[in-house]
Amino acid sequence: MKRVHMARKRGERIQVTFDEKGQPEGKHGDELMSWIGVLAQEHVPIWIQDWRSRGLDGLKEIIWKEIVTSFTVDDCFRSTCLKSCGEAARNFRHDLYKMFVEEFITEDNYRTSSQFQQLSDRVNEIRTNNEYSSRGGRDGYRKLDQEKFKENGKWEKSDGLWFEQQTGTDGELKDSACKKVSELIMKYNTQESQGTFESVGTSDVLSRALSRPEYKGRIRGQSKFITPSKYFNLNRNVEPSFDPNHVPTVDQHNSFKASCSVQEKQHRVSDLPTMPVDNQE
Repeated sequence: MKRVHMARKRGERIQVTFDEKGQPEGKHGDELMSWIGVLAQEHVPIWIQDWRSRGLDGLKEIIWKEIVTSFTVDDCFRSTCLKSCGEAARNFRHDLYKMFVEEFITEDNYRTSSQFQQLSDRVNEIRTNNEYSSRGGRDGYRKLDQEKFKENGKWEKSDGLWFEQQTGTDGELKDSACKKVSELIMKYNTQESQGTFESVGTSDVLSRALSRPEYKGRIRGQSKFITPSKYFNLNRNVEPSFDPNHVPTVDQHNSFKASCSVQEKQHRVSDLPTMPVDNQE
């Protein structure tokens, strides 16, 4: 952070560039992310539970002004930077809890409360479903994605980045579950190149290989800066592009409906070609 403070004293701003996916690049991008973490610790009260609250608009404006005072960042990246600040504040609260609070909590109070039990059960359920922990280190998907782009001249799909993150320094996948998914990824990619597999909506190679639909508001195998609309606009149309004379298969029809939220279904499912009805007469 020394460079940032020195630049502020001189009245200068550090120029940050973003790639076409909206991810900060290079050393200056790393400095921006570190500075956002500092601002989260300095400005965000530790008792704030929901960063999305409308009551925090004033605080967010203060943080944004601090960011643009130190870095040259376009207003179109305001939401991205503030989202990262909210995540940094949450991580900071967790660190404080682990270091200064957890050891003083006894079985006689919080841990035996119904509130704690409900939270514990929910977190344990989420953790149980997380079969594939990343092995990519602190750099995460952002740097891996940018490194792959420099190597290949094109953006890697989510299944390729997911595979890289599951691979250790020895070049091996950690367990049989990951190996099974990697085999399915290779299978679907081969079928896609042959024209026998088609990604429909958010049901792409990775979600099919994992047998899980994408979560709303995020993309597996991509950095936190990538939203579903950004990703699918970069790689394929969000809407499935069916040939007018082609009737989708039952699997395509069902997978597309399952990938849509309730609101999206109202606007998008009606655009799908009508499924054929067998004549039983």
